[in-house]
This record gives sequence, structure tokens and C-alpha cells, in this order.
Amino acid sequence: MDEKQDLVRILAANIAACRKSAGMTQAELAEKLGYSDKTVSKWERAEGLPDVLCLKRLADTFGVTADALLSLPGEEKEAAVPSGKDETASESHAGTGINHGAVAAIAMIGVWMLAGLVFLVGRFCQVDLTLALVIAIPVTGLLAVIFNSLWGVKKLTFWLCSFLVVGILFMLCWILRSYHVWQLMWIAPPAVAIIWISCRMLYRDNRGR
Repeated sequence: MDEKQDLVRILAANIAACRKSAGMTQAELAEKLGYSDKTVSKWERAEGLPDVLCLKRLADTFGVTADALLSLPGEEKEAAVPSGKDETASESHAGTGINHGAVAAIAMIGVWMLAGLVFLVGRFCQVDLTLALVIAIPVTGLLAVIFNSLWGVKKLTFWLCSFLVVGILFMLCWILRSYHVWQLMWIAPPAVAIIWISCRMLYRDNRGR
């Protein structure tokens, strides 16, 4: 029993040390793993244990091995900061985050550059191509939703999905403006409400794990 308690305390200390080393709060770590911050707090207070799959995800998140997180007291330092891997892992994760943000930004800026170019060509040719700018709105929203689902933060899902829906409705209203269908924008509030409820349900399911 004492050995088990020692192991629990070692794991708790290593999780806390790795989390702080990665510059994450308990809430941020919990969100990455799909758990509540209260659960992470229990782990760090040695009042609970993550399951095997979660332990593997913890190790991957921190860039260490599961064995390192469960190392014995004599190897506690090595667990929190694995030799020859800590700086590389941290730099890799940091670099990956920057690259992801850069890719998303470049893609969305590219959409507006292309739309602006089409619009300017239309002005030069005396053709109204404002539609290109209007289409860029939902396209930007779609890209934002896709990138956020791959690399982003779950808490932004509601806002990005809402932006996408409103952008699509605005585009439709603009295309059909000769038919005076701006009333379509009244669909936006209930659509946003549905998105909000769906996001809350998904977030609550994750917290309940």
C-alpha cells in the first residue's frame, strides 16, 4: 500500500511539474485531455489517478514517456525533465503552435487577397465583383472552423461556427438581394442558439468524463 501511495504522489508531482514547465494552467491541460480542471487538480493532489489511456495522452502532451511520469523517487528529476528531451520537446511544441497559427493566418489572408484582387480587376474592367468580397466572409469562417477543429481551442468553436453561419446567411442575402430576402438574417439568432446549446452539451460531456 505504501508503495502504491508513493507512486501516486510521484505521478502527482510529475504532472504538476510538467504542466508548469509547459506553461499551462490546470484548466488548459484539462481542456486538451477532455477532462475537467477539478479532475486535474485531484491528480496533482494525489487524490486520484488518470486511466491508462489518459496517462499516455499526458505523456504525449508533455513530451515525456509514461515511465518517466511514473518514475520512482530517485528518478523524480528525470521524470519531470527527461534528459536530452525536455528542451527539444518544448521547442518542438512551441514551434508547432506557431506554425499552426501561421498556416491558419496565411490561408485566411490569402482568401482576402484573392477576393480583393478579383474585386480590383472588376473595378478596372468596370464590372461589379463585390460578390468576391462577400464570398470571402463565409470562406474565412469555414477555414477558421476547420483549423480550430484541428489545432485550436474548443472554447472558440461556438464563436467561429456562429461567424460561419452568419457569413453564409449574409452571402445568400447578398446574392438574392434583388428578391429582397434580407429576412433570411432572422434565421441567424435561432441558428446561433442551436450552436450554443450543442457546444454546451459537448463541453458538459467532456467535463463529465
